[in-house]
Amino acid sequence: MTAPTPPPGWHQDPADANLLRYWDGTQWTEQTQPKPSQTPTPQKKGGVGKVLLILAAVLVVMGILGAVFGGGDKKEDKPAAAAATTTTTQVTSTRPTTTSAAPSSTTTPAAAAPTTTQPPAPAPRPAVPASDPRCAPANETLVALVESGFSASGLSLINGTVIDSGPYTFLGGTTVDATGKMKNRSDVWVIANGAVYSSTGGARNSTTWPKASTAPLKISPGDEIVQALDTCVVNLTR
Repeated sequence: MTAPTPPPGWHQDPADANLLRYWDGTQWTEQTQPKPSQTPTPQKKGGVGKVLLILAAVLVVMGILGAVFGGGDKKEDKPAAAAATTTTTQVTSTRPTTTSAAPSSTTTPAAAAPTTTQPPAPAPRPAVPASDPRCAPANETLVALVESGFSASGLSLINGTVIDSGPYTFLGGTTVDATGKMKNRSDVWVIANGAVYSSTGGARNSTTWPKASTAPLKISPGDEIVQALDTCVVNLTR
């Protein structure tokens, strides 16, 4: 026999017992929904009441026994509870100390800013004494004449300067070697009647010319004109 056709509505899904599928009267549709849960069967009121009475009786008995046998225990528990409270208070009071000490141990001190030291201002150089107005550039002929008396080869004169005084010509200059390195900053020679005489110490040591301090000139290195000419040559080398 053919199973009776169910009326249109929600029926148990033939493929899943946990779903309801809609039957439109001729076929199953795609519409489904969860199967409603079963309502639990209520227990009888009489059984619940008995259970509650039994529990109440048990609680009453336990309360009586606790009052009889537990009085002394409560008194003994008070010091322990106080000790526990004291201990808890001490621990709590030490926690802020530990917490506050941690940042101080890990804090790095700020580095000091570098101090910039300004170098002291250089002391002013002493004023260069004014050259004697009698000083004038020497001509190459006189310079070459003096250079011809150098005892060592490669020496020459630069900054050639002269002061003419009567029958004498005072010639000063800076002695340098073949590389241009200065050997003597300033030396003075005296020329009289075409003959050359050495006046200053460097002139006497570096040339073969006779001393001006002896006869016939007898002009000492401290002569006023020798000193004035020496100052002129020194000023030219600064």
